[in-house]
Amino acid sequence: MGHRIAIHTFALVLFSAPLACAELFYMDHDPITDQYLGPVGPLVISGEIMPGDYDRLLSKITVDEKRFLALNKIILASDGGDVIEALKIAALIKSLFTGVVVGPLTGRCVSACFFIYAAAGQRETDGDWLIGINRPFIVAAETASASQTDAVTVESAALLRVRAFLQANDVPSYLLDEMFRRASDDAYWLAAIDQNNLGYRSQAFKRYLREKCAWDDNVEREAYAGNRSIDDLKKMLECRDRVTRHAAHQALILASKRKSH
Repeated sequence: MGHRIAIHTFALVLFSAPLACAELFYMDHDPITDQYLGPVGPLVISGEIMPGDYDRLLSKITVDEKRFLALNKIILASDGGDVIEALKIAALIKSLFTGVVVGPLTGRCVSACFFIYAAAGQRETDGDWLIGINRPFIVAAETASASQTDAVTVESAALLRVRAFLQANDVPSYLLDEMFRRASDDAYWLAAIDQNNLGYRSQAFKRYLREKCAWDDNVEREAYAGNRSIDDLKKMLECRDRVTRHAAHQALILASKRKSH
């Protein structure tokens, strides 16, 4: 089945299937190891992303902020949906420095879901054929009232917005080319080398950690390899948790104020 992305300009509609919001719930098992985590598992975004899901996600997080920020992690399992909504969710995830996980036990992340994945502070994926990208597909619900010129203008503007967003999040140019040269029903699946090129941490998060915590990737690698004292890494991790939790709290306050206006 092809995967398509819809942008709700002029009341745009996605697919012919009934509209349904994404599911939001806390998971009690690790999506990669299937290990039981208890009632402190990460938040899951599952299913088709639809208008209104950003507000629902923000409410889900803020109603129990401490629970969410204890892990500050989201499991993604979505075949796509509405681009505008996905971009809003991606911007929130980026502001919170949230990590995302895509695992075979919970499902893949395709189309609009990739924007959330690309904006995350940290990204974990276990295996190939789990992250898919393709060209946005735009459907106008009121085509009868929109001229062909209007439709082309809407599509061009939408594609430029998508490309600019991905460039701002340091997605490699060859992946952008791969995305836009493909048909909307022909996903390109990221292999291990693609995921490595995209990076475990976003460039924005790396810069933030270097500025706030003097983060050094070499220290992290050497500590995990047993070639350096784990205490050196602990200092950086403690700083990371402290500064990101404070920044995330402030970002949630700002997002909630914007929602209320």
